[in-house]
Amino acid sequence: MKRVILFLLILSCLSIPAFAGGSGEESSAEDGPVTVTIGYNRFLESSFGSGPPPIEVIREQVAARYPDITVELNIMPDTTSGMRDAIAVWMNAEEGTVDIYGIDTPWVPEFGRAGWALPLNDRVSGLRENFNERGLETFSYEGDILGVPFWGSISGLYYRTDLLEEYGFEVPQTYDDMRRIADAITADRPDLTAFTWPGAKEESLVMVFSDFLHGFGGSYRDAEGNYAFDSDDAVEALSFMKRLVDEGYSPQETSAWRGEESRRRFVEGDAIFTWHNSDLVIWLDDPERSNVVGNWNFTMTPAQPDGERVGVAGGFAFGINPHSDTPDAAARVMEVIASEEVQRGFALAWGPVQYYEGLYEQEDILEANPNADRITDVLDGAINRPPSTSYTELSAILQEEIHTALTGGKSPREALEDAQSRVDRLR
Repeated sequence: MKRVILFLLILSCLSIPAFAGGSGEESSAEDGPVTVTIGYNRFLESSFGSGPPPIEVIREQVAARYPDITVELNIMPDTTSGMRDAIAVWMNAEEGTVDIYGIDTPWVPEFGRAGWALPLNDRVSGLRENFNERGLETFSYEGDILGVPFWGSISGLYYRTDLLEEYGFEVPQTYDDMRRIADAITADRPDLTAFTWPGAKEESLVMVFSDFLHGFGGSYRDAEGNYAFDSDDAVEALSFMKRLVDEGYSPQETSAWRGEESRRRFVEGDAIFTWHNSDLVIWLDDPERSNVVGNWNFTMTPAQPDGERVGVAGGFAFGINPHSDTPDAAARVMEVIASEEVQRGFALAWGPVQYYEGLYEQEDILEANPNADRITDVLDGAINRPPSTSYTELSAILQEEIHTALTGGKSPREALEDAQSRVDRLR
């Protein structure tokens, strides 16, 4: 399992400038009782495994170590774009109410360049001793560690093993295979949905498109290093995505679905395939949450013969707001978040993947993550999202244009040509 974590982290940091070392400024001290507010979405209050929700573990450990510090949770939007927009408002207003907030992997260059996260090098002890170096580099900018990582993932294809076995099919290697399997099964079982995926105008759509883009032989950049979002391969990939909906392989409501909505039919036993991150592996065999216990597996997304089977890697860390009203207390809470106890809490509640060294050598962690080994093979195709120091703007452009094509506002070629033109102007 340790190899799984290392490989994901190596892939996750390829497009992010990261160097070891650096130091942060000393923060002022606060006296007496103080409240530290963490900004993250509602999932911090949720557990998908055997452990309690991570926010409960954080509060318990903070109370044990620092009785004068109270931890509150500021609920942020579920979508990564919504989270980033909220942080941007706080940063531009130099608002210090939220002391700690989640940082998504693609935001690191932007946040580092803008000074939107305090360097942790000299504020949080034990990071280099306890965390995989690549994990820290993933959330570093020009030598400054900007975040304490706590979770990672990779996208892939979930499929119903019982249905494929019943109808005599192997795991699909190409999208043509997947459609052929779906045609045969749904002809006999018209109540089933062939393939579900998130098509709403949010960050997941960029990840889905990235998988399809590479699966149809495309890439983010051409041989000269220029963005190639309007290549023939890209147009073919987006056209196929739209045909999935138009031809009934995916539901009409796909363009309104986020990840939670898109996975529901698969979890309830009403879909053959679904695209989702690897976090589902921890609870798909939980009969209280899933109707497909023992009848599923996880693999890389298919690819056409000239394409590449890939999965999009990602991850989150917590950073400190440079405008925090209580930076010393925030640093103490970050030390608790970086502790083995809290990292174990994430592994038991959300797992895999965490970056704390040695977690997956512990018996109870392995027992709580019995399907973690299913991620190993998928990591062979791990890629990052499109690399950019203006990633938020780039992602917003791709979301808008791809979604417009899916909903029929533009042809796939027109949408991607417009996306290419807009992305070129970011430079």
